[in-house]
Amino acid sequence: MFSPQVDTDPIVSILNQIQQRGHSAYTIFEDWVDLMLYALQRRDDPYLEIVDDYSQARDMDHPEGERTVDLFANAFGQLQKQMAETNADVLGAVYEEYGMSSDNFGQHFTPHNVCEMLVEITHTVNDQPRDDGTQQVVTDPACGSGRMLLCGGRRLPEAVFVGQDKDPLCAKMTALNLCFFNMDGYAILGDSLTLEYRRVWQTTHSPRGGAVRELDDEQIQTLRGNLAPEDDTDASEEKSEPAKLVAKTGSVPDDTATEQQSLTVFQTEDI
Repeated sequence: MFSPQVDTDPIVSILNQIQQRGHSAYTIFEDWVDLMLYALQRRDDPYLEIVDDYSQARDMDHPEGERTVDLFANAFGQLQKQMAETNADVLGAVYEEYGMSSDNFGQHFTPHNVCEMLVEITHTVNDQPRDDGTQQVVTDPACGSGRMLLCGGRRLPEAVFVGQDKDPLCAKMTALNLCFFNMDGYAILGDSLTLEYRRVWQTTHSPRGGAVRELDDEQIQTLRGNLAPEDDTDASEEKSEPAKLVAKTGSVPDDTATEQQSLTVFQTEDI
């Protein structure tokens, strides 16, 4: 059973180095995630707003390569290295090791080997192609960093993967992981129990690597209508809903061109 040995020490060490310069651990991790997400979307303005927060002497009065913005880039480089070596949810492992998980929310990520076991025994993910040629949808209503979806992606790479979490950092990590591992999917920020959709990131697969974009309000409502239709159908109609859901998942309008991005987008010189 797949049980990767993820070495988070190099990344955590870099984040600790930034923390020693007077920044809070939560702010550091949140900004690191946002920098990666904005870089992959080519969203320069919010990216540079975060960079401006690290323009003080405590961050900049260091040799080139040791400035705080350089350390963020170095941490991403280490993340890429670990993902390439382990094919695992390294970002979620760093989140836990850096002390970001919350006991108040009962937030404890499922170990990789347990995720693999659950994927093996579930009937949702299987190796059989769909007869109608549409993509199967795999969902996780409390996705954390998207680890379960990543494990499912190894078994069913052609599926659409939908993760939802009420924690903003978790939703963003899921978006990043789906993009990193070149999967078609959606990362939804919102409460699954109330069918709340506050923000949504869509990731798309291509031979050139994954891409990610954030949906606008109209696109979010379209997706919500497809994935969580109002309960106004009778029992016979409900039985056919999964097939309709699968067919409609890709119908979110794409009003903006999305360039496929590689993992090399987040480099020191881009900061």
